[in-house]
Amino acid sequence: MPTRILWPLLSALSALLAAAAVHAGDLTIDITIPDQRQGDVRAALFDKAEAFPRGTPLRTAIAPSVGGKATLRFDGLPPGDYALTAFLDENSNSKLDANLFGLPTEPYGFSRNARGMTGPPPFTDAAFRVEDGALQQNFVLQ
Repeated sequence: MPTRILWPLLSALSALLAAAAVHAGDLTIDITIPDQRQGDVRAALFDKAEAFPRGTPLRTAIAPSVGGKATLRFDGLPPGDYALTAFLDENSNSKLDANLFGLPTEPYGFSRNARGMTGPPPFTDAAFRVEDGALQQNFVLQ
């Protein structure tokens, strides 16, 4: 008798826990590259303001530029706020090249096309929200 009562209770509890579980979101980033320049787009996804944009990212991705565009995917992200940095690695050296003054010489950008006044933008300016399901973001490297 207790087994007949216990199984329906366990099934109901299991269903409630599954409904309360955090669902994952899938993020697609479409990047426009200026002047049909070529190379791989390298991107870093951040979920913490303290790390953005030069600390350790949550995830990274690389995509080839084709016809002035590149598409990056980050699947299975928990709901939350994220910001992305990306650059076009024209010479395949895996770093954003800069001139003697420290100004980037390769196209780069931040999610939401955020720009800083004298450096990178703050996390809050570049941040976007990922919820359950799919999200698509677009931005331009400059």
